[in-house]
Amino acid sequence: MGSKGFFHEIQRQRRLAAQEALRRERAIERDRKQAERAQAAYEKQLRLEYTQTRKAGVEALNRNLAQWIEQVTSILVEGVHYSPWIDLDADRTTPALPPLDLGQYAHPCPAPQWTAPSEPGRLSRMFGGEDKYLARVEEERARFDAAIMEHARQEQHRQEQVARLTAAHADEIARIEQRAAERNAVVDARAAGLEARNPPEVEWLAGRVLARTPLPDTFPRATEFAFDPRRELLAVRFELPGHDVIPSDREFKYIANKDEQRAVPRTKAQLDELYREVIAQTTLLCVRDLLGADPALHSVHFDGYVRQHNPATGEMDDPTIVSTSVERAQLPPDTNLMNVAPQVCLRSFDTLISGHPYEVEPIASTLDFDWNRYRFVKEFDAAATLDSRPDLMDMTPTQFEHLVRQIFQAQGAEGWTTQQSNDDGVDAVIAKRTPLIGGLAIVQAKQYRNVIGVNHVRELAGAMEEKKAGWGILITTSWFTTGCERKAREHGRMELIDGQQLVHLIEEHLHKRVLIGIQKRPRRRGPVAPQGPVVS
Repeated sequence: MGSKGFFHEIQRQRRLAAQEALRRERAIERDRKQAERAQAAYEKQLRLEYTQTRKAGVEALNRNLAQWIEQVTSILVEGVHYSPWIDLDADRTTPALPPLDLGQYAHPCPAPQWTAPSEPGRLSRMFGGEDKYLARVEEERARFDAAIMEHARQEQHRQEQVARLTAAHADEIARIEQRAAERNAVVDARAAGLEARNPPEVEWLAGRVLARTPLPDTFPRATEFAFDPRRELLAVRFELPGHDVIPSDREFKYIANKDEQRAVPRTKAQLDELYREVIAQTTLLCVRDLLGADPALHSVHFDGYVRQHNPATGEMDDPTIVSTSVERAQLPPDTNLMNVAPQVCLRSFDTLISGHPYEVEPIASTLDFDWNRYRFVKEFDAAATLDSRPDLMDMTPTQFEHLVRQIFQAQGAEGWTTQQSNDDGVDAVIAKRTPLIGGLAIVQAKQYRNVIGVNHVRELAGAMEEKKAGWGILITTSWFTTGCERKAREHGRMELIDGQQLVHLIEEHLHKRVLIGIQKRPRRRGPVAPQGPVVS
């Protein structure tokens, strides 16, 4: 090869090497870009998964919010499907008595059986076998007698153990039956107390009912009860959930480009409305359960309060935010309760609800008594024969009306009774020349044995209108329904005096101790039919 050929070969080799180097660089660049694209795709997938995870978390928060709001605003609809009835018989105990287990001592051991040794044969007898046989018999007899004695000892021991186990079993059975009898006696006493309308048993039943009322688990359950057997009125103080039961956030949103979770707050109007709905439904369901579990109740007074720190003092406080009195006839049946507007239904009972419950603005109870000091007492169960004091029920209608007049005269009023006939529903007229009464007041005196209804208040209002009286007083030997008291408050110029107050007025102003001999009314687990008055 010449120098020229050698030179061309060198150039060719250099070109091939350059081409190979270029191919390698291109391959490396291609692999680099492919790796970058893969990394970018991977990072994009991570960002997508992160965003989806954040969005899923926000959606879960929103679902939980929606489910909670649905739960607390469906308290009434869900609750009416639940029966509030308490079956006292289910509290009775039928004791499970364990069988007597004697174990290894259940059966006696088999008694030993005598087995005589084999008698010797003729040949054996010839070589002294008879003596050996007799010796074996004697030996076996001794062993048998010892076995008999050991069996007797074991049987005596077994019988002693059987007697011990039997006595222990009998003691256990007696203890089990005693505990069951004591528990059943408590159930029987509660049933008898409910039948007799004793306040402790009626209040016990109410507490058990409200403990089972289907409210959310986070709701408080503190209760306080007072029962007035004269009016079959159960008063209840019930702790309601605080305003934090309604989440202040309406929903959450995820802002992807800022990677932020933002809360969308509820407006004050929304918070107020939702909270009113919760306390209205809770109140209605509690009243419904109390009346449903105790058919003898005539009415339920319900005060709902919340526990909070007083913003002025920092001390714990319990302001009332809802107060209502509901008579049995006023409460719609369950089928209708599922369709009512709870707040509208509650207000139809002359309910007071805080104007700003979310801000815990307190209200006054619609039932006027001191929860800290007062408990209703049974005044009308004492029979007249148990006391030598005069019985107002033994008086004639005329004597009773004159007694009423004397009470007012003893207070400084001028009073006179009206004629028995054509009195236009007025039993007495009193006058006191003070601005308090403002002239004339008319009095209706009802010597009744049973509850005074709203129709008597309406009758008094009509008589006041007709006679142009400034004040009206309704006095009875019995007691008033909560509807009477509510109607009198609405009227504004009436005073109701029941039998218990009348006894105190007579003792205070006439200095005489009297009683009202109204026998205990028959009770049963169900509504009681009204009875007519003693005096028209």
